Amino acid sequence: MMSREILTTLNKEIEDFLTERGAIRVGFATLETLAGGPPSTDLKYVLPEAKSAIIYALPLDRKKIRDFLAKKEHYKAELDDKKVNEKIHENNKELAKWLQEKGHNAVALKNNNIYRTELKGWKRDMHPDISHRYLAAVSGVGSFGWSGNIGIKGFGTAIMLGAIVTDAELAPTPRIPPEEGFCTNCKLCVAVCPAGFFDAREEIEVIIGSEKFTYSKRHDKFRCQLVCGGFAGLHKSGKWSTWSPGRFKIPDDDEKLFPVLADAFYKYTKWPERKPPGGVSNPIAPDVKLRMTCGMCQKVCTGNEEKTRQNYELLINSGCVIQNPDGEILVLPPEEAQEAFDALPRKHRKLYC
Repeated sequence: MMSREILTTLNKEIEDFLTERGAIRVGFATLETLAGGPPSTDLKYVLPEAKSAIIYALPLDRKKIRDFLAKKEHYKAELDDKKVNEKIHENNKELAKWLQEKGHNAVALKNNNIYRTELKGWKRDMHPDISHRYLAAVSGVGSFGWSGNIGIKGFGTAIMLGAIVTDAELAPTPRIPPEEGFCTNCKLCVAVCPAGFFDAREEIEVIIGSEKFTYSKRHDKFRCQLVCGGFAGLHKSGKWSTWSPGRFKIPDDDEKLFPVLADAFYKYTKWPERKPPGGVSNPIAPDVKLRMTCGMCQKVCTGNEEKTRQNYELLINSGCVIQNPDGEILVLPPEEAQEAFDALPRKHRKLYC
């Protein structure tokens, strides 16, 4: 066992390494602090000799997020999302290499779209190899908001997480006490989810390393796949939408969700290419390009109730999206959007509802 002084020195070197590369918070978890947690906290799944995990956060551009919420600009926020993901990928590779040069094994984790494909029903449940959220909560990089997203005071949930698993012995960092978290319990994350994925009252608890963590109960994951996947986006009020032109009605009954998702996904593959082109692939549907049209639960939250309320107002007054047969995306007030949609050719219109 290394001395505490050596452990702390290595922690500091890693923290400095990541801070120089844009990290706003860095934390450390160990096998002990993760003990007893869900399977996605088992570091040995990716590195059998693992002893520690390094977790950190990078911020998203809040100006681009506001323009995204207000439907002034879609593509710049999508590019920022991609840019931060690429930065995390670059940081992770550099840090893993740095640790390897010091004689440690290290695995640079991807921060999305990596699932435990050996599990039955993985395409539905989407269990990650290692949960960045759990690592961040245990290590004090951030804390859970009501939505279950990780947030930091002064930033809210407009962050992305990176993680590296290593056999290096590192000193763990403590969780953020529940009373010192960023979440104001405003539950606007619930209000901005057209899918109804989060419960507004009931919460669940997760025990990791003898610590209890809580966040909202989730409803059927097909809800999130339908809306965050970009296949649907119109709020049930008809007054606003995400950046998706899909107008599929989302049933209240979870048992009726899958047929809607299957229909919406099939029709999505027939939509004209969005302009400008872009998107990412997911192992669940590797041949389909998915665009960033939602993530509103993450993007709306600033950790400041008044500023979050302002973001919410931007979104619900932003109008609705429709897509013309040539791929052009239009943002219109709700009544005009409905009229314009009704005027589209019937064959094209049927692709969205």
